[in-house]
Amino acid sequence: MRVGAFSVFQSWGYDSSVTDADVVADEVRLGVLADELGFYALWSVEHHFNDYSFCPDNIVYLAHMAARTKQIHLGAGAVILPWNDPLRVAEKVSLLDHLSNGRLLFGMGRGLARREYAGFGIDMDESRDRFDE
Repeated sequence: MRVGAFSVFQSWGYDSSVTDADVVADEVRLGVLADELGFYALWSVEHHFNDYSFCPDNIVYLAHMAARTKQIHLGAGAVILPWNDPLRVAEKVSLLDHLSNGRLLFGMGRGLARREYAGFGIDMDESRDRFDE
């Protein structure tokens, strides 16, 4: 069995003294610890405009973790294609796979929150066509 960890970047429910910087630092610390403990993979989400989960670019986070870790696989769970240029995503994940010595696990999705689509000024009804593109 393979066991992984999931970085969600969640500040919802914490008291007001916990800053976004605290949450980010904690996610990095836990990711390094997961590598040291021998976890198979570290997964990270992409979410926007909400304190429930606020990692706006999981590829940037995973690139940082590639430099901070030695063996753990790095999973994008998921890059939301309708919010990103697909060609740029392909370039970024290719570079990250090289930088991490083949440790990247790539996941892509359509997104599911109207709030996030609205924040980008994109009609959620376009999500399937944008994803397929």
